Amino acid sequence: MADDLLSNIVFSGFLIIVAGITLALQAGCNATLTRYGGRSFSSVISFLFGSFCCLIFFGIDIGALGTPLPDTQNLINAPGYAWLGGIMGFIYVMSNIISLPRLGAGTTLSIFVCSQVIMACIIDHFGLVGDPQRDYSLGRILGSIGLVFFVFVIARF
Repeated sequence: MADDLLSNIVFSGFLIIVAGITLALQAGCNATLTRYGGRSFSSVISFLFGSFCCLIFFGIDIGALGTPLPDTQNLINAPGYAWLGGIMGFIYVMSNIISLPRLGAGTTLSIFVCSQVIMACIIDHFGLVGDPQRDYSLGRILGSIGLVFFVFVIARF
């Protein structure tokens, strides 16, 4: 039952929408905590709570959902870039903590989304970080240009 839900495309879309909403809220929450405790304090708290939630998810995934523990040999054979996600999360959180008070939530997150989509298209085009190759087609390029335009509009007004 749980595997059916986790592999459902509609549920996956719902999770991504929730993730987008929480990223917008996270940026504001971290910026607010920064005003009260400082930049480094808010980033540490963000990652402490995040790590705690990840440990709970890991326990549920292994215990209740029956996902096997990772194979040590598979982990040893993982490419170096596979281990960089936490650093990238740190860059995201710190960038928001520093930028949001100056740029506002709309501008900060529109720049974030725009750069994220353009980088994702580049990753697709070259098949980077283990993703399948998919051309950065004219439609995708025009969509990227449109994103840049909308970021300008959001930042300007």
